[in-house]
Amino acid sequence: MDLTPSLVSAARALAKIDREQLAAKAGLEVDTLAEFEDGLSGLDAAGLDHLRQAIEHFGVEFLPPNDSGPGLRLRFNEQETGQLLGWEGEGGLPGEDDVP
Repeated sequence: MDLTPSLVSAARALAKIDREQLAAKAGLEVDTLAEFEDGLSGLDAAGLDHLRQAIEHFGVEFLPPNDSGPGLRLRFNEQETGQLLGWEGEGGLPGEDDVP
């Protein structure tokens, strides 16, 4: 999957990190990352690889493209998965739906 400027911006938003954090982890200048995200310049293969690894370091997984295009998701660790499973049982039984 190609690493596009919009995917990088979306990955940063999903991971709740700023350009400075991502650029530092990827070994890029902040201005270089900003220009890439803004579509003003490209990155070479090594830069794209470092950027992908940095994004994955912050817990974002790249999903293969399907009919809707490429996607992203956050990885959950065991503790977070357990918390999510616990939340599913909260709130009691569902009531009657009175919507016509």
